[in-house]
Amino acid sequence: MVLMLITIRYTLINLIKTPGILIWTLVFPLVLSTVFVAMFSSIDKMAETQTVRVVVVSPPKDSSGVAFQAFLDEVGTSAADDDGGRDSTNDGGRDANPESSLLDITYVTTEEEAKTLVVDHLQDEQPYVGYVVLRDGLPEVFVIGKQSASESQSIGSSILSLVMNAYSERMSLVGQLAADNPAALENPLVLKSLGTQAQVTQQVQLTLHHPQETVRFYFALLGMAALFGGSVGIVALQLLKPNISSLGARRAVGAMSHSKSVAGTIIACWIVCFTCLCVTFAYLRFVVQIDFGGQDAAALVILALASLLATALGCAISSIPKIPEDGKNGILTGVVCFASLFAGLYGQPTMELADAISKQVPALDLINPATQISQAFYSITYYDSYEPLIGHLLIMAIMTFVFFVLSVQSLRRQRYASL
Repeated sequence: MVLMLITIRYTLINLIKTPGILIWTLVFPLVLSTVFVAMFSSIDKMAETQTVRVVVVSPPKDSSGVAFQAFLDEVGTSAADDDGGRDSTNDGGRDANPESSLLDITYVTTEEEAKTLVVDHLQDEQPYVGYVVLRDGLPEVFVIGKQSASESQSIGSSILSLVMNAYSERMSLVGQLAADNPAALENPLVLKSLGTQAQVTQQVQLTLHHPQETVRFYFALLGMAALFGGSVGIVALQLLKPNISSLGARRAVGAMSHSKSVAGTIIACWIVCFTCLCVTFAYLRFVVQIDFGGQDAAALVILALASLLATALGCAISSIPKIPEDGKNGILTGVVCFASLFAGLYGQPTMELADAISKQVPALDLINPATQISQAFYSITYYDSYEPLIGHLLIMAIMTFVFFVLSVQSLRRQRYASL
């Protein structure tokens, strides 16, 4: 046991001192994570639900104006305008939940003020999409032209038009009801139903935490980062071979058995891989703010098995005879990049390709370690059961066993004329 601990210690020292080990297992994933942040931050921001900023000319105090004001208080929240608009003091607007409100309303006194305010804020990060004025009891909507509007502004303009059309249809219904059955308007229940937004859908949250749209790319990144840990296994197993390194020659004639030496080396490789992956995970979790569904403990279990899988993959490649170490590293790089392609790492087209393959030929996912690692993280984020996770972990364990068996079979066939 003492000799094995010594083997683990000195193997760790040799691995850390080896050029390229920390670059591929630690530096590269961190750099790629930072690149992903720069690429996907705007996408995540656009995916967030934001209220539509709109300017409203204060409605008159007659019956139509009061009804329209009540409608605005229901669908939006109001704020004071810095350029002289009035601050809405209606409690209905203040009590509305800002997160569930469709409109962020700024009130002004005249239509000219509304036009000026919209134009003056065109360059804001979130500009006004337009303004609304009540004429003859119906709202008229004026929005930014399509040539001047960004994609988010165009969506906001559509939302604003849809909301105001809903009010116009409601008022049309009231007018028709007054013409056909005036007595119905004396019923408080009818009036209440006409003034209440119809709740035809119910918002539910399927996951414990709201997932980000681009989070799957980070899961695929973790799959690639884990498999690049196979370079640790390649280097460590090369150091064990007595015809390649002096360290391997000394161990071959030493007192410790070859099996214990191999076991100590594999443990050291796993420690290096797992530590580097934990650093990458911590960077994604606490710096990049990637949500893993609150399942950090389960994520560490995935990383632990992924590290062992990467070590086994590296050992299997390292045991291939008659290929120099650089060639074996090239094989590993090719395998990892090819596997990451079908895990959807390289952008939206490859993610769609990965989804299509999973749907049409699901058996291919079973032999892709990068996909299994990525989907394991996916399962802890999107599912409230551990059954999918256990399935992915079982497949990863089988892959690990197969790679280790291939390594042992290949190493047992190798003979050396002399040391």
